[in-house]
Amino acid sequence: MMELRQLRYFVAVAEELNFSRAAGRMYLSQPALSQQIRKLELELGVALFLRTRHHVELTEAGQVMLRGARQVLVSVEQTARAAREVGGAQRTHLRVGFPEYANHTSVADILQTFRRRYPYVELEEHEMFTLQQTLQQVRELRDGKLDVGFLLAPLDDDALAFEHVLKIELVVALPEDHLLAVRTEVSMRELADERIILFSRRFHPDCYDYIVGCCERAGFSPNVLQRNEPQLYSGATTYRMVASGDGVGIVASPLVSMSRPVGVVFKPIRDPRPVLDLVAAWRREDASPNLQAFLEVVRELAPTAPDGRSALEA
Repeated sequence: MMELRQLRYFVAVAEELNFSRAAGRMYLSQPALSQQIRKLELELGVALFLRTRHHVELTEAGQVMLRGARQVLVSVEQTARAAREVGGAQRTHLRVGFPEYANHTSVADILQTFRRRYPYVELEEHEMFTLQQTLQQVRELRDGKLDVGFLLAPLDDDALAFEHVLKIELVVALPEDHLLAVRTEVSMRELADERIILFSRRFHPDCYDYIVGCCERAGFSPNVLQRNEPQLYSGATTYRMVASGDGVGIVASPLVSMSRPVGVVFKPIRDPRPVLDLVAAWRREDASPNLQAFLEVVRELAPTAPDGRSALEA
């Protein structure tokens, strides 16, 4: 059966006439997008695109399909908007918390899509700059001060429901003159003799334990140079310490796109490859129309995030 997301994928390709650009627009890998288009063509029994190695164009059937798909998507959006207005969604707000680096992930597209699709809902964005603030999101969600929070898992709280959004890869920050700086990637075991600059465990026990656990799985106990300030997302202090030769840092990969500190290089880590889950969290008993509308957008876009993994059940 044809799905709305297939229509959205089709419209993206039809407008871009380029599978790579359309995949980027939809936060989907190009092979996955091509698979969805082929599936749609099989269901319809017609070719929607003429494809060559360097050229894509709509067939006559594709042109008809494009007009109809646009009408369907507009109609669905208008119907959903009217229903939510009747249900009390108009002239209300939604409070969303997220870490600073989420601006460089598909979370930014989720927020933008929700604003565009539901302009009558006032979206309050609460940007968090430290791990400590992120943990405070849990309390603010429980207390009703936030409606949705984007958090690093694992989190153990029966009052909250969770939806996977994307994987956050951790990378190593090295001084530019470090022996490992010329490597394409670094094994975790190669950090055994390094001082690892890490936030204090009290700022996020689960994340701290996960990083230490990755080191232990690689066969060593890390020599942690612990920082007392609650920084992870804004890594300026860590980068200064790395550039000065005090140690190496382990940081979230989206931070790399936020800044290019002088004297510091970033390398992927393998064996094991450390990744954290970024999840959307909300109160289980909250059934408000605005929250449900927001979660629809999360579920629509999260499965098409660059890591290509599908959303988990809440």
